[in-house]
Amino acid sequence: WKTSARRKPLLIKGARQTGKTYILKQFGTNEYDTLAYFNFEEDPLLKDFFSQKLQPEQLIQNLSLYAHKSIRPGRDLIIFDEIQASNNALKSLKYFQEEAPQYHLAAAGSLLGIALSGPGSFPVGKVNFLNLYPMTFHEFLVAVGAGDLSEYIAETSNVAPFPEPLHLEFIRYLRIYYFTGGMPEAVAHYAQNKDLNEVREIQNEIINAYVLDFAKYAATPDIPKLSLVWDSIPAQLAKENKKFVFTMLKKSARIRDFENAIEWLEKSG
Repeated sequence: WKTSARRKPLLIKGARQTGKTYILKQFGTNEYDTLAYFNFEEDPLLKDFFSQKLQPEQLIQNLSLYAHKSIRPGRDLIIFDEIQASNNALKSLKYFQEEAPQYHLAAAGSLLGIALSGPGSFPVGKVNFLNLYPMTFHEFLVAVGAGDLSEYIAETSNVAPFPEPLHLEFIRYLRIYYFTGGMPEAVAHYAQNKDLNEVREIQNEIINAYVLDFAKYAATPDIPKLSLVWDSIPAQLAKENKKFVFTMLKKSARIRDFENAIEWLEKSG
């Protein structure tokens, strides 16, 4: 992205706790002189800079003064984190692409599918999108110190079964991977402590954060429906018939009553 001829502001989409902030900060630290990091959830006052004309040079000047550091084109990476909290900051990406492409700007946020579907979102074609998901099984193996097994899988072209001891070792790691869900924090704590109870605590914290987002970002009439759909997901997935059964939500449930809630969850990532 940094050296691409078609580089535009980068927008990383993904669910909470998939590592968006971490990967952007690591990228900035490794590839640029300095970082100019702005988090729109941690610092709500940032929105005020975007309440008037969205002129990139003026925004850069104001943000530089606010952060007490200069922001240089091509040498420093600007990060707009939790950008879904400011619709105008999202819109500003368009103007950075059109009027100030010399600045290297990356943004990240959760629930961006919701924010981008709202009124006044910026036009398609003005940013480079990147979707970040939980860790793959290969990434998990590397993270827990079993990178050699990952390499073995990648280099194996023979479709014959693995030797039984290796097969059992892969199954053991696969079960742990499923348990962690590939969520970076859960994987990191397992790799360090091998404590599955701690992994479960981390997962519960992540789930609670998702539920809090319902009240924070969803329309008030949809919140009870979102909770019903969300709470039913484990039981829905456990069924042999994989079709979503609305009567599992409540006996009188109909598709049209829950369309908005399901669409919101889908867009939220």
